[in-house]
Amino acid sequence: MFASLSSAEWNLKIPGPKGKEEIRRRLGHSYPDLEERARRAVYEFVERSFDSAQGALRHYYRADTRSYAEPDSGNFLMAGNYLAMYDRHGEPRMLARAASCFRWAYRNCTELHPMFTWQGGVRDQFRPHELYVKYTSDALRTALALEARAPDDEQLFAARQFHGFVKQARAAGFMAKFDTLTYRFSNTGFAWNTFGGPLLAYLQFYELTSEERYLAEARAWADHGLTLQAENGAFYLIDNAFWNSDLVAPELLGLTFLHEVTGRAAYLAAAIRYADWLLPRQRDDGAWPIGIDRDDEICAPNVGPGDMPHIALALVRLHRNTGDDRYLQAAIAAVRYGIRMQAVEDGKYPVHLDDPHVRWGFWSWDPAYDHSLSGDQSVHHVRGMLMVADYIGSLADESA
Repeated sequence: MFASLSSAEWNLKIPGPKGKEEIRRRLGHSYPDLEERARRAVYEFVERSFDSAQGALRHYYRADTRSYAEPDSGNFLMAGNYLAMYDRHGEPRMLARAASCFRWAYRNCTELHPMFTWQGGVRDQFRPHELYVKYTSDALRTALALEARAPDDEQLFAARQFHGFVKQARAAGFMAKFDTLTYRFSNTGFAWNTFGGPLLAYLQFYELTSEERYLAEARAWADHGLTLQAENGAFYLIDNAFWNSDLVAPELLGLTFLHEVTGRAAYLAAAIRYADWLLPRQRDDGAWPIGIDRDDEICAPNVGPGDMPHIALALVRLHRNTGDDRYLQAAIAAVRYGIRMQAVEDGKYPVHLDDPHVRWGFWSWDPAYDHSLSGDQSVHHVRGMLMVADYIGSLADESA
């Protein structure tokens, strides 16, 4: 359940006729159209990004220069495209692709030297001497998602390495990154100071193994997160100064899920406070800007479109726990925005569509900036549009 890669994990059924009618009304697209958009995003756009020689996805494609970037640690996250399709269609090739992406990133982007106590940390592509908790949490979550579907000794070994690194970061004071040049943990200097990533990863580990120590780790990260919440309800998780749209869904989902597991009201209350801060800052088109500072000024006005359906998932889960329709309405607006960011004729940016490497992908930025499209965007769009649609359908079918 906690990986949140597909409707099956949330026990959401394929909607019936009434559910499909409600989906069309609220999302503006028919259910078959949404399924087709998601399928083509993976089977066409993402697949074209797969480098068979390396067994990995190239991180993004730039339409303006007609060039691919090289594979990097994003393969941990981008493997989720294939897992979402595997859960929906059951095609073994999708599971094999996800496993291949994971193996490549593990062997090429993870510190594996057996002597180092910081083994298991995942490198930053721009500063390879830095190992990030955020990326390591992505790696741990993908290892566990694969392990839940197809057990493998290498995946479980890797998961325990990732856990070892994140555990050290927690012991060092819930730090965000480790510098292999100075041998020090820190949480400043454009550090993604997420607590939601580790929280979700440990909930997955607990779900897979039933070992209480992993639930204890999840609670430790959540309790730390509670200390970071500002009086206005926001979390300023970059340098303790900036809110970032990429650090919303993991925190919201993690707090909501942990409330479901433990029954502790403080976790749900924090999630509600965060959501109530978010909603007034949602734009009319359904998006949020990338960055807002503590003075409530927008400091990064562009949009990271993939964050929107990811936030929508978290709001849907919060709606499931509270029944507050404001959260569902905001989730629907965010998904509708995300659908418009697909590179197709009816999208917001119907450009470069003569390039076969572009079609069915999702633009990385709004405004388009460098005209890039990435698998780490599509993974959120694919699961977001389908899971929110199935949730809307389930509500309608249950009321029939």
